[in-house]
Amino acid sequence: MSRLNEIVNKLYKISLVLLLATCLLFIFYKVHNIDRNRYLSEHYINEGVEETGSINLVTSVLYDYRSFDTLGEATVILIAAAILVFLTPPKKGVMMSNEYTIIVYQYLLYIIPFLVVLGTYLMLFGHLSAGGGFVGGVVIAMIPILLTITFGIEFSEYKIGPAKKSLLENIGAIGFILLGLVGVFIGGNFLAGGQANINLGNPGELISAGLIPSLNLVIGLKVAAGLTTIFNSLIKEE
Repeated sequence: MSRLNEIVNKLYKISLVLLLATCLLFIFYKVHNIDRNRYLSEHYINEGVEETGSINLVTSVLYDYRSFDTLGEATVILIAAAILVFLTPPKKGVMMSNEYTIIVYQYLLYIIPFLVVLGTYLMLFGHLSAGGGFVGGVVIAMIPILLTITFGIEFSEYKIGPAKKSLLENIGAIGFILLGLVGVFIGGNFLAGGQANINLGNPGELISAGLIPSLNLVIGLKVAAGLTTIFNSLIKEE
């Protein structure tokens, strides 16, 4: 009897796997043949500039058409940083004893202003050229990370303490949601600035594209603060 039960159990599991595989195969087949993706891509290319005011179509997709995805990605960084801070309580950094030549220190002094300009440019002009909040935030995050690697974590956190980074990250996250609500208050949908026709302006000009430049800025702040927090949390050891 037990042998029979064992065989029935195995057949039951195998049938479940086959059923799941059949369902997935059917779904993938339908998705593969659907015209929606083709329609959407053509719509983004043909109507993206007019509907969002951004001449950077990638930015128009990330911060207007599919801005919910961007909100989700930003939330992942926020959660990762929060969990790391929670799991790695304050400890003494171990990267303070590294000694570099004078060339490295001097190079760092000259490169930081360029990183500030480049990161700010990528965030503020993301709707006009290649760039955007994510990549701009990554460039800005390189500054405290370089300070940590070169001068040690204590010096880095003396310049930009954990409280300031947490504040910047919170401003970025809350700012993104508040900007998304602007579209709702005006009569559109959440995070749909183009649909609400919020100051789209003339495509190609700095003041244009509605909420997209502001979204780029707050996402840049959030990404920069989040990545710095994650890096500093990971390198701390007892």
